[in-house]
Amino acid sequence: MKYESTERILTQREIRALILVMILRLAYTTIMAVLTLMVGKSDWEKLVVVGLAILVWVFAVPFWVSLRKSRGVLALGLIGLFLDLAVYGMLPWIWYSSVGGSEVLPAYIVKHPNVMALGYMLVIFHSGAGRPLYPLVATSIISCIQLGQFYFASLDPRTIFSNDYIAHMTGESISPEFFFGNLFTFLACGMSLAWIARLGRKNLRTAVGKEIENDRLSRYFSPEVQKAIVQQGDPFEEKGDRRNVAVLFSDIRGFTSMSEKESPETVLDWLREYHRVMVEIIFKHGGTLDKFLGDGILAVFGAPESFRDDADRALKAACEMQIALEKWNQDRKERSLPVFEQGIGVHFGPATVGNVGVEERLEYTVIGDTVNVASRLQGLCKELGHNTLISASLVEACENPPALDYVGSHGIRGRQANLEIYSAVP
Repeated sequence: MKYESTERILTQREIRALILVMILRLAYTTIMAVLTLMVGKSDWEKLVVVGLAILVWVFAVPFWVSLRKSRGVLALGLIGLFLDLAVYGMLPWIWYSSVGGSEVLPAYIVKHPNVMALGYMLVIFHSGAGRPLYPLVATSIISCIQLGQFYFASLDPRTIFSNDYIAHMTGESISPEFFFGNLFTFLACGMSLAWIARLGRKNLRTAVGKEIENDRLSRYFSPEVQKAIVQQGDPFEEKGDRRNVAVLFSDIRGFTSMSEKESPETVLDWLREYHRVMVEIIFKHGGTLDKFLGDGILAVFGAPESFRDDADRALKAACEMQIALEKWNQDRKERSLPVFEQGIGVHFGPATVGNVGVEERLEYTVIGDTVNVASRLQGLCKELGHNTLISASLVEACENPPALDYVGSHGIRGRQANLEIYSAVP
């Protein structure tokens, strides 16, 4: 999945670059044809240059259509490149023939200023597609064309070789040192562009892969936990942290018996819909989704980041979850589906937060008596006839607690002392 997504992005980038190269190709050949018709030395030169321009325009139509459909992108890119290289290889001979051909020293071809300039343009434009193959092929073939031109000039007995750079630039002689120095520079430029293109593809693959991994993390962890996982060092060496947190535990009443009457697919669809509604509220109030426990939800407020109003936000989330459940049930009634009831227990106290497990399987979670108490409060909801039960510890930790109903002092499993319990009415 990651590879396919990355390649799709790279392909779209390549298509845009190839379309740009096509436009530049059309513009250049058109301008070249017009100028040749205006100042061309012979009818033969005009005919060949105009013919090349027409060929480029004719090729542009299927090229454009295929690229828009993302068909055979690499093949089209190489065809376009070889077309450019063919034009590049023919132009010096057209210019040479137009000024007299064999009557002119062949050094004209080697020293024509446009030959090297066009070579650089070709390599730079095609490297923009982000595929190292293009600048590699362009650099290799252009270098061979230039070597062929140098060899052609060396065969003419009239060719004069000199190490004088000034004579090479202004006179009729050719400086091998100057020529091969330029060729080496061109090769270095082309290879560098190919390496940059390869590095760019690698970096893009890495960036897209990280983005996809983060997206996948967000499906399993709340934003705060995801951030903590990404920023921490070796997770197995990270020490646990003991702090005061608000723990919210919710559970659907009678879900087990309800699910026995439905298909597994239906049960999962209902759970996903329920979780989507509830988790959105938890995240809205800055809570951390610790885990899904079947049809239950364990959420923490105060880890991995603590805030002064953790208890207030947990209580607000619990009330909004009950309101959201009523709205969701109304929608389910309209669809002739069974409605849900949920019990929510919220407690505030000390807990240990951090990574638990083994090196092969770690889980960022919260553990301690506070979690157990929140679970026990949720379990008492049906027995005491309330949907949301809150411990006195959480009420005391709230900065601005809403009006709550006092339920009384009740014993809970696992604790000797009774617990003062309140009920929140959304």
